[in-house]
Amino acid sequence: MRGIAVLLVVMFHCGIPGFKGGFIGVDVFFALSGYLITGLILNEIARTGKLSFRYFYGRRARRLLPAAGLVVISTLLLGLLIYSPLELARFAKWAAYTSLYISNFMFVRDASNYFASDVETNPFLHTWSLAVEEQFYLIWPALIAAALLFMKSRRRLATLLIVLSTISLALCVWLTRHRQPWAFFSLPPRAWEFGLGGLACMTSAQNLRLRPAWTKLLGWGGLVAVLAGGCFYSPQTRFPGMAPLLPVVGTLATLVSGTSGSSSALSVLLGSRILQTLGRLSYSWYLWHWPILLMASVRFPDITWRGKLVAAAVALLLAQTTFLVLERPIRISSFLIARPVLSLGLILLTAATGITGARLVTGYAQHSLAVGEQALFWAAANDTRPLFDRHCVVPAAVADVVQCEYGDRQSRTAAVLFGDSHAEHWFPAIELIANRRHWHLFTVLKASCPAARVQVYNTSLKRQDVECSSWREAALQRIVQLHPTVVILSEKDGLVANHARPAGAGSHVISAAEWEEGLRSTITYLDSHGVRTLVIADVPREGFDVPICLSRAAAHRWATQDCVLTREAALNEDARQAESTALRGLKSARLVDFADRLCTNLICQSVIDGQVVFRDSNHLTSSYARKLAPFLESEIEHIVSAEPGIESPLIVRASP
Repeated sequence: MRGIAVLLVVMFHCGIPGFKGGFIGVDVFFALSGYLITGLILNEIARTGKLSFRYFYGRRARRLLPAAGLVVISTLLLGLLIYSPLELARFAKWAAYTSLYISNFMFVRDASNYFASDVETNPFLHTWSLAVEEQFYLIWPALIAAALLFMKSRRRLATLLIVLSTISLALCVWLTRHRQPWAFFSLPPRAWEFGLGGLACMTSAQNLRLRPAWTKLLGWGGLVAVLAGGCFYSPQTRFPGMAPLLPVVGTLATLVSGTSGSSSALSVLLGSRILQTLGRLSYSWYLWHWPILLMASVRFPDITWRGKLVAAAVALLLAQTTFLVLERPIRISSFLIARPVLSLGLILLTAATGITGARLVTGYAQHSLAVGEQALFWAAANDTRPLFDRHCVVPAAVADVVQCEYGDRQSRTAAVLFGDSHAEHWFPAIELIANRRHWHLFTVLKASCPAARVQVYNTSLKRQDVECSSWREAALQRIVQLHPTVVILSEKDGLVANHARPAGAGSHVISAAEWEEGLRSTITYLDSHGVRTLVIADVPREGFDVPICLSRAAAHRWATQDCVLTREAALNEDARQAESTALRGLKSARLVDFADRLCTNLICQSVIDGQVVFRDSNHLTSSYARKLAPFLESEIEHIVSAEPGIESPLIVRASP
């Protein structure tokens, strides 16, 4: 079962067709850990009358820490050859988090942070599950030992596990809907998977031997359930929630059927040499496969799933070497087995090694970023997101309207910046204008929530973003109450279907017609209350993190990516046309488009006049936004000073 679990995870990460749900292999591991560890604890207590925590944690340390420590240091060293200084500065600290087994909490933080470095490109991402398991190992022995001490009965212990697992599952379902990163990465909402494993290990094998036909059916049904989850789930599945029940129950059904001791075709299959070998190497392979796959993707940007399979095979060879040279010798060392205190010393050694390696690599990266063109790229990546830092942008799953004020608060001329993060990145320019003109500036913003009246799907929460719709209506009412002279509206158009870059299967996109209707509805509402609106068309979407691409190209000669994108790919012309049509005939609205300033006839530039344009893949740096302030100021002034009822030019294109 360990072999099957690691195969599912690796095939998913390689992108092999048909295994979009392979991430459930981690849930199989959780169920297996609950089953095996609970069984070990109960057997030791039954045999000796107590549980030796020193020997228990010594065994865990010898089993897990040497291989993990090796992979952490190896990832840092390989990263020096593959990653840019900018990436190393971001990723190196995760070596320390991984060595302390708290990386899952850090991923909760980053996955909840709208502007965190992309979690999926972190070479230590897979260590979140190892952190969850270690936290489980820390708590579980004391819980089982204490429960047996006070309850004096396995039956009562089983009742306790049922109660705890039920509470954990309920928490998992609730958090999946409201705070999905916490549900995915943290132990409490995942504890039920371990708890069910603990319950399964208490199943009576004698009862199963009396029903051999049902036992075989149970085993095959469990295996089918696990494989079904791996094949039919996908990243679009609302996960975890109730979804892990299928692979967890399937895993435990297969395990329980095996305790009958009777030979069957299933036991022959799971006992095959290939699955036994993969199961033996599963831990090391799991550790190695993710950083190797990521680095292969960085080195070969056009790598296919077949190429990734080759990289996974390289990781398997590394896993075999790690098992033979390090993992197995330390695990069965009679010297360490007889001295559990020394085994526990591996905890300190692994932590110290990881933290030291992280500090050294971070120091190297920071030194590289302090001079030359790398300093320019570092500045761009950190240039800045002021309204997020000031909590003026409403986060996901929240519908409350947050209003922040800037400029001259005594002024009779009020302006409102309205939209999502693609309105926020214009704030430095608009604040500059407001201060110069002595305007009272308000911001009404929400991350990933367009101002256009459209239904948005939240990819993190795996559901319709009802909070976005509620926030938008409340925000419009708030804006009307402010009686502003002008509303400056901007929003991300990547949500809109684009014929130049068709969305993949399962994507939740908005049609151009819906976008047009939604934007017109928003502007018409504002117009009906005497509010004028300046719409800023979206900036190009580069498709890659611009500062990282530039940093990598400067650091490594093998980096072949040009860090430029074709105009056709970067601009969503379907959305732009929809916005143009939405404003047609509205005398109180005006659309300004900076595409011609950011793009030539064929390509969109990452660097203009020696200045990096984007701080990531689709947000302007504050410095470049301020550079566009003079042109933006004239357009705002034009709509503010226009005679009522006189139609202004529909679209203004800012030329270089």
